[in-house]
Amino acid sequence: MTLFEIIGKLDELPEETYICARRPWRPDADALLVPFPEDLRIPQEMKAQGYEYFLEVSTACEILEGFIQSKPTPIQVADFIIYYAGNDAFPEGQQNL
Repeated sequence: MTLFEIIGKLDELPEETYICARRPWRPDADALLVPFPEDLRIPQEMKAQGYEYFLEVSTACEILEGFIQSKPTPIQVADFIIYYAGNDAFPEGQQNL
């Protein structure tokens, strides 16, 4: 699965899930979903395969709330979330309204 595919299904995914992805974080990056483990850490086997914490599904949904009102294209949504995950901030000139 790719980041683009996961981001396109955010509204269908359980909020108690992490998105993990391989770098570089781009829409076509390999990604997977990890249910919250008891210790809330990314499982070591995922890290060994090159996956890193990207965002929680709930966080991704939350940051999109205002942005989605501008009716962005699917690639704009993916780029917005990827920027936020990599910078822990909204892209310049854009914010969650």
